[in-house]
Amino acid sequence: MCPARYATDVPARLHLRCAAHARHATELRGELAEWSRGLGLPEQTRDAIAIAAYEAMANVVTHAYPAGTTGVLELRADRQGDGVAVVVSDRGRWRTPPADPGILHGRGLPLIHALSDHAEIRPAAAGTTVTLTWHVDGAAGPG
Repeated sequence: MCPARYATDVPARLHLRCAAHARHATELRGELAEWSRGLGLPEQTRDAIAIAAYEAMANVVTHAYPAGTTGVLELRADRQGDGVAVVVSDRGRWRTPPADPGILHGRGLPLIHALSDHAEIRPAAAGTTVTLTWHVDGAAGPG
């Protein structure tokens, strides 16, 4: 499992960092689902958060680093007032998606945009950051 855990004792914040491997992305998805459940978020919102964040993490694993190398996958989630923000980042290099990604690729970014209230993808020389936000009415606050 990834060595990092909650950044603080405050359940409103989750911060995990590990090697960008598929098994870690799956583990992080589980941690994120548990965290969002602990916040009392509606099931539909929890599912959207888990799926969209997992898709962003899968993109890190698949696209951020050259084959045969290991890079970093970072996940941050934060309960902010009436919303939730999830940030997935890497230290890899952005690759422009091909015009025709083929039958097995090209659905992740549209899915991320469809599942979140707002999605921002910021490629940079030092890595890519995907910020996802959801507005949550009437959800219980942390602890």
